[in-house]
Amino acid sequence: MRSNLKFRILSLLTTLLLAGETTLATVTLPRMFSDGMVLQRQQPIAVWGWATPGQAVKVSLEPVGKGRKYSVTAQADEQGRWRASLPPMAAAGPLTLRADSLTIRDVWVGDVWLLSGQSNIDIDVERVHPQYPEEIDRDSSSQIRLFKIENQAVLEGPVRDVHSRGWQTLSKRNAWKFSALGYFLGKLMAKETGVAQGVIQSSWGGTPIESWMPRDSVALLSPQMAMEARYYADAQLRTKVNEANAQASQRWNRLLDEADPGMTGHWMNPDMDDSGWQQVNQYHLSTPYPFNGTYWMRQHIQVDANHAGKPALLLLGTLVDADFTYVNGQQVGHTAYQYPPRRYEVPAGLLHEGDNVIAVRFVNRGMAPQFISEKPYRLEWSDGSEQSLSTEWLAHEGQQMPRLPQMQSAFHNMAGAAFNGMLAPLAPYTLAGVVWYQGESNTGQPVIYEQQLHTLMNTWRHCFASQQLPFVIVQLANFMRPSAQPQNSNWARLRESQRRAALTDPRAELAVAIDLGEANDIHPLRKRELAQRVALAFQRLVFGKKCDLSPQPLTAWRNQDGSTTVTFDQPVTATQGFETADADGKFRTAEAQAHGTQVRLTPGGRQVRYAWKDNPTGADCKAIRTNLPATPFQMEEQPLSKK
Repeated sequence: MRSNLKFRILSLLTTLLLAGETTLATVTLPRMFSDGMVLQRQQPIAVWGWATPGQAVKVSLEPVGKGRKYSVTAQADEQGRWRASLPPMAAAGPLTLRADSLTIRDVWVGDVWLLSGQSNIDIDVERVHPQYPEEIDRDSSSQIRLFKIENQAVLEGPVRDVHSRGWQTLSKRNAWKFSALGYFLGKLMAKETGVAQGVIQSSWGGTPIESWMPRDSVALLSPQMAMEARYYADAQLRTKVNEANAQASQRWNRLLDEADPGMTGHWMNPDMDDSGWQQVNQYHLSTPYPFNGTYWMRQHIQVDANHAGKPALLLLGTLVDADFTYVNGQQVGHTAYQYPPRRYEVPAGLLHEGDNVIAVRFVNRGMAPQFISEKPYRLEWSDGSEQSLSTEWLAHEGQQMPRLPQMQSAFHNMAGAAFNGMLAPLAPYTLAGVVWYQGESNTGQPVIYEQQLHTLMNTWRHCFASQQLPFVIVQLANFMRPSAQPQNSNWARLRESQRRAALTDPRAELAVAIDLGEANDIHPLRKRELAQRVALAFQRLVFGKKCDLSPQPLTAWRNQDGSTTVTFDQPVTATQGFETADADGKFRTAEAQAHGTQVRLTPGGRQVRYAWKDNPTGADCKAIRTNLPATPFQMEEQPLSKK
């Protein structure tokens, strides 16, 4: 009896010890390695993860059916990190990836693209849906996989993994909140190559380039920014700052709601007497600047019997800054900041025949209330009919407030924040190429941006262990009010930094977007057209195809008659958008005549520039063969050759 009990105890201890060893030896993988993933073809495939220090980890990649199985073994280092390299493979799938006891299914080998930058990468499929409704509504593809990285700002140093919901098959539902540029690029490259496409989105609206670089790299050009990031590299300090800001914001909003006569007097209700309100045009609001508090607008609209009681879509363009919007006293929408388009659903039964009231409560913190021009302001019904709103409103100031005090809290904009939390943990995942669309937040210092771009590209290539990693740099689109006169534009200077960075890097190309922007929206919606230009650049960079991109200037020289001739890398047509300057540095508009690859400018000058404005709407230099716009540029009378 005793010997039997002793045997049972020994068996139980042995089981517990073995279970403990199994727990200690558990292999884990980054979130990138999950069901539905896409691996890069024709390059060594990096696979990595964590295990017990010294543990051997067997990694294999095998077809679901018949075919060759690839297998390698890696050993975890003293920190428990291991890395394996599978040999290059042709496009294939579905496959199964195994790392010891872990199994990843529905794996494909194809092409993988990383898109990074700020809000023009963030602009999602939902935002551009009205531009391409039929295409987006019918789209789905099991060959295109999307991987979106959630925002994570880290200042202490690179973390070991990103936050993500994992790989998603392309469909309207899965792509709805995914980068529109990435969505269209994946589709274009799938059509071009016929192989599986993996598109990774790692972006954060408003972030400067410094956020996407290691802090030590930032210190070379922006030592003050690097020191700021070092100062806030304390999680407890950041938590306290965020808590203080949240408390201040909550109190500000609470006091505003309590004191706002529009809330206590129910100014959103249709039966409220607004006869004493001021009549104003929505594009000529005479509010103080800066404005802190609320500003109310009301408009009476007449609805006919055919549309009474039916659901509708209320389009209110874009507004500055936050808004609460009501129809007949019922809130139908709220947007917290200026950029998103206001598309508010009006439920069935809310609109009635005859007089109806739309009320907009602006909530502004330092910015004057504003309706953005050239945006849609109307009601739309499901039968396809529309009813435009008037530009005339009834207006009344609500409650002015003191400026909201804010401690420094934009930690995601600090040096290294996005790099540590959203880029470095991806490495060394094997990629086909990178799309970099950023720069709007760096127009305050455009001259150093060229060197910053070189540093970023070199740093990322080192990070991903690929010195040949291709980059397509999206040049800033046209934006802001057009000017008929020459302009000292920081946006133009930053575009020139982008151009020169691409020009002098043998593994980079430029995607020109100078004709795709909008004067009143920093987020242009024509992302499919932009994706076509990015795809064209990758065809040249990655697949070695001979294809023309946007025209680039090669040389400029002075003629004996005083004119200047600019030579491009391909035949162009041009009449407007050029400026010249002599020794005084004062630019003036020049007449342009194009002949093949050459454009003759009168008067000439020691310096030449093209499309050198925030929004050069008249610039018309284009490629004859492709109709692609020429890149904005500035150059002196000397050559600057490609690579």
